[in-house]
Amino acid sequence: MPELELFAPSVNSDRPAHRDTHDTHDTEALRTEVVQLKRAMQTRPVIDMARGVLMASFGLRPDDAWSVLVDVSQHTNTKLRQVAAELVDTVGGEPLPEPLSTRLSTAVADVSRAADADVSRFPRSA
Repeated sequence: MPELELFAPSVNSDRPAHRDTHDTHDTEALRTEVVQLKRAMQTRPVIDMARGVLMASFGLRPDDAWSVLVDVSQHTNTKLRQVAAELVDTVGGEPLPEPLSTRLSTAVADVSRAADADVSRFPRSA
């Protein structure tokens, strides 16, 4: 009859009893990614609504609306999700905070100017 000890982990093994650091790093990386994905799922709807507000208000394309949100976020040192929430709140009558409002005007003008330049450079064929 085979001895059970052959199949059990050795107590006197030369290998350390702790988990491999690579496995620990992978686990932490996965946990971080899950947290980020959960946050993205929660903030995505308000960001999409803000893009819609910009598209409807200023006649922007979806990519241009995204560029405006990113620009305002970066230049005002405000989280993108916060910029989006503030913008969506304006639909209900809330004023947009002054730093965001000022940068929004600049960003929309910049994007519109770039879009106009693209249209004049590549006119649509009839």
